[in-house]
Formats: sequence, structure tokens, C-alpha cells
Amino acid sequence: MKYIKMLLLPFFIVFTLSFIIVGNTPVSADHGFDETYEQHDDEDGIYEDVGKAVGWGTAITLGAAGFIFPIRRSMKWLISNYPKSKKTFISTSKFFGKYHILIGILALALSIIHGVTMYVSEGELESDGIIGLVAVVLMIVASLFGLILSKNKKEKKLRNTHMTLIAFTLFIVFVHIIL
Repeated sequence: MKYIKMLLLPFFIVFTLSFIIVGNTPVSADHGFDETYEQHDDEDGIYEDVGKAVGWGTAITLGAAGFIFPIRRSMKWLISNYPKSKKTFISTSKFFGKYHILIGILALALSIIHGVTMYVSEGELESDGIIGLVAVVLMIVASLFGLILSKNKKEKKLRNTHMTLIAFTLFIVFVHIIL
């Protein structure tokens, strides 16, 4: 049950943010009476909305999976400067260490779902879709290195390769979001 709650938390956050942002769209009634309006296909809009929400879920889970890096790098400094919060920092580090792989798998699955729904919505692979596809391919390669790394935790070259690929993936995801 803990796993289900942990996996559903990013979805809850994304859908809440989507509702707040999209659900409260300001409307203006200042249009002239002689204007004609385009007919929109609501099905494509639904796929696009779901795709965007899942895309933000991907971004959130990528951030959650990557949060282990700054926590572990700053742990000694945080404990020495904030000794009263030592228990909180250690439990946070253990949580993200324990669920890092699951959150990473969720991020990869969400990115694939995001790509498929956006492709169904658009009907073609546009330039931002190609950039997103490159990010997914890099995530898959980084996941393979991460899988090997999970068996050989002391391999520094594997860890560096995994982190470098994820850093490139994050950069490409950032470009994808901007476009």
C-alpha cells in the first residue's frame, strides 16, 4: 500500500496543479457578434490535456528521482550545520535512496505515456516531439546503466555515466518544455 501511495502522489500533485491552472481560465465576452468561431475537436483536446498532465508528472518524478543526488552530496554539511534536523535529513535520504529506482521507473513509464498521448493528440511527430523522443531514449540508456549500477554499486564509472546521461536528459527535457 505504501508503494501505491508513493506512486500516486506525483499524479495527485500534477492533476491538482492542472486543475488550478487550467480549471480557472479567465473568459472575456468582448467578442463581436459577427465573428465566426472554429469548430474544435474535443477528443484531441482531451488527449492533449492528459498528455500535458502526464508530461508534468514525468518532470516531477524525474526531479524526485534525482533529488537523491543533492541530498547525499550535502548530507555532511546539513548535519553539521543543522544538528537538530539530523533525524529528518537521514530519514529523507533513506526514503529517496530506497525508492530511487521505483521513482525512476515511474518517470520512464510516464515519459513514454506522455509521448504516446501527445503523438495521438497531434497525429504527427513535430520538432518538440523529436526532442522529447531523444530525451526518452537517453532515459532508457541511463536506466540500463542504472540497472547495471544497482548490481555493482561500487563502480564509479557506471555511476558517472548514469549521472552524465541523466544530466543530458534533464537538459534536453528543459529544452523540450521551453519549446
